[in-house]
Amino acid sequence: MSFPLPTAVIAGVGKAGTTSLFWYLSQHPDVCGSDVKEIRYFTTLTEGGGTLDPIENYAAHFTRCGGERHRLEASPQYFHGGNVVASAMLETLPDVRVMVLLRDPIDRLWSTFRFMRSRLADLPADMTFEAYVEACEAVRARREPYSAENRLFWTIQGGFYDEHLDPWLRAFGDGFRVVFFEHMTTEPADTVRSLCAWLEIDQDAADAITYSVENRTVPVRSAMLQRIALAANDERLLGGRRRLKDPLRRAYYALNRRAEPERMAPETRRSLEELFTPGNEALAQRLLRLGYDDLPNWLSTAPGDEPKVAAR
Repeated sequence: MSFPLPTAVIAGVGKAGTTSLFWYLSQHPDVCGSDVKEIRYFTTLTEGGGTLDPIENYAAHFTRCGGERHRLEASPQYFHGGNVVASAMLETLPDVRVMVLLRDPIDRLWSTFRFMRSRLADLPADMTFEAYVEACEAVRARREPYSAENRLFWTIQGGFYDEHLDPWLRAFGDGFRVVFFEHMTTEPADTVRSLCAWLEIDQDAADAITYSVENRTVPVRSAMLQRIALAANDERLLGGRRRLKDPLRRAYYALNRRAEPERMAPETRRSLEELFTPGNEALAQRLLRLGYDDLPNWLSTAPGDEPKVAAR
């Protein structure tokens, strides 16, 4: 039987703009986004029972699609699933195009910590960023594979991107594309236009896309209001209703966003720069060899430079 399966997948990484990119591309007339952004079909191989669900379950998320050139989903957990996930995806979706968003691993670590703390159930409310970094470094020291048990503290291990690229490059070759968070946030239309060319769809359609920021991490005043907002943010209910969702989101931010800025301690950033620099240098050299000649600053910034303010 023939099932409507994805032909394009955003496979990672978390807190690097995957929700925004999914929203941008889903607005293209030649792209049909899944009914929920994160289907997580292949994560059962690393976080579940080790077997995939029936393929019909995967295809059910694309039944609303018609004759679009691409069907798209975005599950940022895939990238760190390594060879197990990449091989299964290739076997299930032999003609798929795979995109991975990469972000300065320090900014991503900071954003992930703040995001998980805002979720209210993921991390202890009194956990400091320094304690979170220490827990993540312990997982890195043990070189544990990504799993449901350690996923909360796998962010440092997952930030050594060069160590995770090989399975994806082997599996998909030219069908694998790296996108940089920093480029997408400063030049979203140019980023989408470039991806449209790679996906072989109309580039001019990028000019009509609404480039709003999705899944922003913000500090909140009231935990109770945050719980209500999380419960109400049902993708099946609000995902396609932008005229309803956007004003509700603005009203929520106005009501519950805490004004005081959060800052990473400069000494913590310097320590993390020293930790990530070897991996960043290896990644930069690999990407240059692959033809990526417009690298973001974090792939060329040395420890001791002026500390940067973490975005989102």
